[in-house]
Amino acid sequence: MNEAQKLYEQHETQLDRLYEDIAEGKVAAVVAFIQKYPELLTLPRYGNGDGPSLLHLAARASQTEICALLLEAGLDPNLTCLDDAHSTALELAASEGDLATCTCLLDAGAWPDGSPWSVRPPLYAAAQGGHDDVVALLLQRGARPDRLHLYLNRSPLDATRVWGHPSTERLLQDNGAHGTQDPETGVEDSAAHTLVNFVDQTLGHVLPTAFSPPTNDSRIDLHISLIDGKTSHKLLFTTGLYQATPMTELCLCLPGEWPLPQAGIPDDAARRFPVSLLERLAALTFEEAPLSEGTLILRSDPRFADLAWPEKTDALLTVDKPWNKAADSRTHTPDSVYLLTLAPLAFAKCPTGKALASLVERKRKGSWKTLALALPNP
Repeated sequence: MNEAQKLYEQHETQLDRLYEDIAEGKVAAVVAFIQKYPELLTLPRYGNGDGPSLLHLAARASQTEICALLLEAGLDPNLTCLDDAHSTALELAASEGDLATCTCLLDAGAWPDGSPWSVRPPLYAAAQGGHDDVVALLLQRGARPDRLHLYLNRSPLDATRVWGHPSTERLLQDNGAHGTQDPETGVEDSAAHTLVNFVDQTLGHVLPTAFSPPTNDSRIDLHISLIDGKTSHKLLFTTGLYQATPMTELCLCLPGEWPLPQAGIPDDAARRFPVSLLERLAALTFEEAPLSEGTLILRSDPRFADLAWPEKTDALLTVDKPWNKAADSRTHTPDSVYLLTLAPLAFAKCPTGKALASLVERKRKGSWKTLALALPNP
């Protein structure tokens, strides 16, 4: 039993009463509890470390005044609830269409986009419910109109269309929002456009560039393909490397819920690893030479050792994986662009010679699930 659970058991009667008082909006009782038990305010419900905070309980119950009291008492407006898909109090208030509580939380410093790990960002929650006033507030406070639902890989605009909220749809469109099924308009380079179309038609729907993570290397662009049109895995791939000879692009398979970085949203090195790695490899491509199949990118290599590698990944192996089940898409002509997939490896001893060649052949035939990076811990 951890310390939080022990504290809960010691004060079970008082805490259970507090949960009821919050739900019923009994402000005076909550004030009395704050004054008597300030050390218990950060305790999650029932002492469960993954459970909701008192702030979550107040936001879900649309108790604005109690939210304000808890924030004044020092609760973090950006606390997340792991048991509820990393939701923040702002997401819960937005889902309820509670303008007053959303304003209170934002004024206290709540992130307009929620946590980077929030499965359903506040704007998506408000759009799904057709809460125009909350949508307008979040946009005014800096929420990104194209922040995706992590599990569904849908945008707030998609949610308005699925749930039938035409006024919210127009509001989002007026603020530059995109739908994930909207026609692509951001790929101007004809060669890049051809590549994107190939991936879209061969592997799975490529999201418009509005949903692509930003890159610090102006020579490349990044794109996201939903493999087989599903949401379990997605492919992050480059365009722009084909400018070097031989023409090559690089691909990384990620779990569908990998929270890729977006401008304006708090970020860390673990989430950014796929983008950072592709930026490093792009620099090597232009400054030295493109990668070829069978190349090992070692975690221990000083050029990559500072990156936040996923656990149990000792290297990435470049593989010319066939994508088209009807025909071998690895059949190349002089004008072909090699699409090399970076397959994660774990090993006790670095493979060479026949062992490496055997690994390449095995990874070529591997499923996308076996080629995906391990999701980093929140």
